[in-house]
Amino acid sequence: QQNELNSFLWTIKRDPPSYFFGTIHVPYTRVWDFIPENSKKAFQQSHIVYFELDLTDPYTISALTSCQLLPQGKNLQDVLPRDIYRRLKRHLEYVKLMMPSWMTPDQRGKGLYADYLFNAIAGNWERKRPVWVMLMVNSLTEVDIKSRGVPVLDLFLAHEAERLRKQTGAVEKVEEQCHPLNGLNFSQV
Repeated sequence: QQNELNSFLWTIKRDPPSYFFGTIHVPYTRVWDFIPENSKKAFQQSHIVYFELDLTDPYTISALTSCQLLPQGKNLQDVLPRDIYRRLKRHLEYVKLMMPSWMTPDQRGKGLYADYLFNAIAGNWERKRPVWVMLMVNSLTEVDIKSRGVPVLDLFLAHEAERLRKQTGAVEKVEEQCHPLNGLNFSQV
């Protein structure tokens, strides 16, 4: 059955072979059991692994955070229609209220607090560009909150690559992801 799954693995036939593997930005525990053995074996046998972004680099994380912000002096309230801004604010108040009940005992056992988690995800939301707020809101669901603390597949593989002492790199810079998203107009968002 495992062999019949679509592996999202492409092979470039050369010596040694190169592979492309399509990942998804979800907690790795949601997809790991469905990743076929040929993909896992290709990862294990590889000496050099390139990711979309280097999520282990503090600069990457800092640049991702910065690129999400509106220009200096602007707030979300200035760029969103009033009714949408109010609905968004009410929704985030609801999420903050519900978050303690969405957290798992395991998360609480690790010292994760709902207020801390909410601020880690939604902190400074009023300074973010609409596209990033939309992505943030989409991740503020009970299912997503329950899986917080579990690395996304890309980050899990990056940590595995480091643990196995593989050489790593990134194929994109933060700017190459940020500028196209930040270039969307309000109706596109």
